[in-house]
Amino acid sequence: MVRVPTYASQMNLTRHTLNNQYQLDLYTFQATTGLKAPNYSGYGMSAYNIVNLEAALGVTSNFMENNKILEVEIKALNTSVEAIDKSINDFKSILNDFSGQDLPNITPDYTGGELVFSKGESLIGKTLTLNGTQYTFAADAALDTNIDIGALDPNSDDYGTEVVEALKQKFSADNPDFAFEGNKFTFPLYTVNGTSTVLDSPNVATGEPHIMGKDQYLNMQQLQTSAFSAMKMIADSLNTYVNGKYIFGGGVSSQAPISFPFNTLEEFQSYYDGINIQYPQNTSANLSNRNVTSRETGKITLSTAPEGGNHGVITAENAGAFLKEAVKANEKTTGDITFDAANNTIYAQEYGAFNSLSAGDTLVINNAGDDKNGAYIIKSVSEDGRTITFDEKTPIRPQADPTLPNGEYTDGGVTNNVTFSTSFPVGAVINMNGFQDINRNIAENVQVTGVSADGKELYVTMNPDRWIDITIDSPNWEMSAESYYRGGDLSTERMITENQSVTMDINAKDPAFEKLFRALGTIAQGNLVDTRDPADDLDSLIDPQTVVDRINEALDLVSEGIFNGGKNAEGKNADLYTIQAKINSNYIVLNNANDNLTQVKTNLENSVDSLKNVNREEALTKAIMAYNTLNSSYAALQQALNASLLNYMK
Repeated sequence: MVRVPTYASQMNLTRHTLNNQYQLDLYTFQATTGLKAPNYSGYGMSAYNIVNLEAALGVTSNFMENNKILEVEIKALNTSVEAIDKSINDFKSILNDFSGQDLPNITPDYTGGELVFSKGESLIGKTLTLNGTQYTFAADAALDTNIDIGALDPNSDDYGTEVVEALKQKFSADNPDFAFEGNKFTFPLYTVNGTSTVLDSPNVATGEPHIMGKDQYLNMQQLQTSAFSAMKMIADSLNTYVNGKYIFGGGVSSQAPISFPFNTLEEFQSYYDGINIQYPQNTSANLSNRNVTSRETGKITLSTAPEGGNHGVITAENAGAFLKEAVKANEKTTGDITFDAANNTIYAQEYGAFNSLSAGDTLVINNAGDDKNGAYIIKSVSEDGRTITFDEKTPIRPQADPTLPNGEYTDGGVTNNVTFSTSFPVGAVINMNGFQDINRNIAENVQVTGVSADGKELYVTMNPDRWIDITIDSPNWEMSAESYYRGGDLSTERMITENQSVTMDINAKDPAFEKLFRALGTIAQGNLVDTRDPADDLDSLIDPQTVVDRINEALDLVSEGIFNGGKNAEGKNADLYTIQAKINSNYIVLNNANDNLTQVKTNLENSVDSLKNVNREEALTKAIMAYNTLNSSYAALQQALNASLLNYMK
């Protein structure tokens, strides 16, 4: 018999039923998911540990996901550098084969290296240019540049022999390379050029001309084509785009780091003709980014230099227009400055005084006294930034008082701080942007050869056929030197675990790549072998050593770019070997870190599982038992609810 429920007993039965319902739901959840509870409150005292373990697991998983992205970048870096390494080694083999030839004899010798004189017309008044100095056949020896043949009879059978004897008396002591035999004067290749009017005399014959053979020409074409193809290949490799960015861009991810606008070898050689405009021969010029406008210069004047030919001068109205102050000497920045003429160096007392300067920079020194002021080409800067060594072409003058205390110079009672300014580096190619709109006869490009001490004059070479003397007073122009590199210098440290990182600091302007670009450009430029005719009216001598120098320079640069063994290792990433070693090291560190992260992740997951998971078979058994209990609870509750006083009275 069931007693009539009171309110309290009804609520008690309902509570027990709901508890049974909760137990069924919990065991059903556990059997279905394998988890102890649907929320952290159901884990009791373990909840805190679970939260910490899951947080650590999330961090580990994030590192692993980020490392997957980094791994793609490192593999892409490695693929690009390996492709560059293969291409440059293939080119090096071709270059080595080419260098094994008799390079000076590749250069055509249209004069044959000899002059044969005979009787007939008098040579008085004719000129002979030897090694750049013009001599005149004259009736006396009044001038040092006269060749005295006044006593000779042009109609004599011995006239030719006597002329050669006069040449011998003039030159044999000065140049042992000259040979005088009978009526024949023999000289080294290209010693004489077309400015010698004696070549036009009917009684003067030149030797048989030597021209480049077919095999030599084909070898040169193959070499230059290979160099240009390698440049394009390196540019493409360094413009690799991965994970939404240019990975060789030094932090500038939105634009390709290499600008190589030439599609064909002919276009490249049209720009770098190898005579008026040569491919930059130093790092500073090759990576130069500088521009000047009318705001800095005022009126600008273009003129032909006194030496004529392809030498020009760009003169600004404003002093210092072509200068940019780099270092201002004082007690703190430089300390005492010492000029050493014997070693062609300057030395600063303070460490890092000249760290902002680089090899190849054109450095202009002012406020240091007449014996110290001037424009110099930097050969090297010491690692501690205290010593600058200058190129032999710009020697320091002997110093009566070589040291300037605190970098100050006093003249006439006035004390000034010495200033060190930079200009367009020697060898930098300047685009004369906008000048063609003013006058189309102005060359599109010029190449810097120097700058005046006051910064008003810039000395250049250019195509003499595209140069006029003109003064321009117009704001619609600019002069700019632009590097092939358009990226940045940012190095990034990528965390691969909480305590480990790898440094990503490889960019397309690194010395390894710059040297390779310079080597390839040196070979690919026009007139690698100067094929001009020296019998033409040239303004300069043709040097057969040029091809030798360019080949040797390219070989040195290629060798250093591949592996320099620590020699001339300027800055980071000095050769491909170093870069590949760095990439491989980063990849190994990343792989080891990923292996460790995988183990950590597994341990964390196991730890979390041990706290959160249950035996699903056991949970299922408990769920069945809870189900039966719940049914019993519902039956008892139903029976109790159906019991009432009315039913009892019946």
